[in-house]
Amino acid sequence: MPTKSFIFVLKIKIIDFINIPDSLNQRVLEKTIIDLVGSIGYSIEKLSYNFVSKQDLLKLNKKFLNHDTNTDIITFDYSLNKALKAEIFISMWAVETSALDLNQSIENETLRVISHGVLHCMGFKDKTAKQIKTIRQKEDEFIEMFHVKQKGNV
Repeated sequence: MPTKSFIFVLKIKIIDFINIPDSLNQRVLEKTIIDLVGSIGYSIEKLSYNFVSKQDLLKLNKKFLNHDTNTDIITFDYSLNKALKAEIFISMWAVETSALDLNQSIENETLRVISHGVLHCMGFKDKTAKQIKTIRQKEDEFIEMFHVKQKGNV
């Protein structure tokens, strides 16, 4: 009598979004992050995006960075050998404030901050004018990739 074999496929989620704004298509966002990371020659081990309150991000900023200011994003990078592993905390209050200041949509500013965190994990800096120009170009590419994928329902 033939034996039956069963193959169980366990799909491990490599990107988690906690309290993500409802307006963002999570599936498209995940695919866009994976494509951005791959295009730069990295892979993802685990990314956790945590959307938190203004107060919670300020507490993290004080505790871990000794900064007594509000910010839009804090990234804890644990990556090794081009395999990204990070916890990213984002304040939508700060993102919305920046969007107004920069005359940008909240969606695009949220996408910019999401990509900004992962770009830092891949070695992109934003201290000099040249570095800022480079990281902004990568953020713009990410925003465009997201919109193209969303229109195509990829």
